[in-house]
Amino acid sequence: MIHTVTITNRRQRCRQGSALIAVFWMIAILGMVMYAGAKALEVDSTHARLMRGRTYAKRLAEMGMEVAKHPAIREDDPVLHYSSPVGGSYNVKLVSEEARFNINVLLQSGDKVILRRLFTRWGFKPEFTSALLDALKDWVDADDNVSLNGAEKREYDKVGLKGLPFNRPFKEVDDMLLVRGMDYVNLNRPDWREWFTVYGDGRVDVNDARAELISVLADVPMERVAPILSFRVGQDGILNTRDDGRLSSVPQFAQMLGVFQPQIVQQLTQWVQFQGPIRRIESIGALGDVSRKFVLIMQNNRALWRGEIPAYGKES
Repeated sequence: MIHTVTITNRRQRCRQGSALIAVFWMIAILGMVMYAGAKALEVDSTHARLMRGRTYAKRLAEMGMEVAKHPAIREDDPVLHYSSPVGGSYNVKLVSEEARFNINVLLQSGDKVILRRLFTRWGFKPEFTSALLDALKDWVDADDNVSLNGAEKREYDKVGLKGLPFNRPFKEVDDMLLVRGMDYVNLNRPDWREWFTVYGDGRVDVNDARAELISVLADVPMERVAPILSFRVGQDGILNTRDDGRLSSVPQFAQMLGVFQPQIVQQLTQWVQFQGPIRRIESIGALGDVSRKFVLIMQNNRALWRGEIPAYGKES
């Protein structure tokens, strides 16, 4: 009898222990469910904040663009910069679109020197640069003859890219991404778009061009560009203020660079200008850590191109 009672008690304790373990498991599972729900809610909230930020950043950027479209607005106008009470802002920059290399003019002129110099400065190997330049040339020429290291229809067909190349000049800078080899450039130089345009006559506006571009154009070390940068910002050392200096002649430009050889000065005459007629409006709208950059290219108050591009240095 005692033995039977003992067995019964053991069974009861086993059942109680099993029930306790089951309770612990249920608590653990409920905890995991609650944790997963909390994380999902957090992700949803973060996504909602991001979407809200992107929407407001876009509106602010477009607001700045509309303000800058007015023909009376100049580069130093304070209305190009705005901060709202809730933390949003826009900052607009007005520059000449010709402060970039016109990729179509460079390729159609047959002069590969500047492009080769540029890609070499960016650290690309000579064999890659040669192949890329030939592929770019094959893209814009009207025939199907393959350059030495280039790419025409057969080469694109081999990798499943039917209908390429277009055999015409680039209509937009982003079209360059379709050319064989440009994906590698995009990976290693994500800011490459900042160097090219498809508008203008091919002459670079050196009053707005970045220092690195001037260095490539004139084939001089970066330190030789310093006098031009100092001249452009004026005595106050701040760009886009009333005392900014403006270059006005090739001899003045060459002298500041320390270039005196007549042959090189003559070459610069072909590639340099001082007041390009095409206006580039770059407007960055920001809310918190989110920013978006929109660009409007205009000539004679007529829009040539409008779109969004990456805002480097901030989350876009």
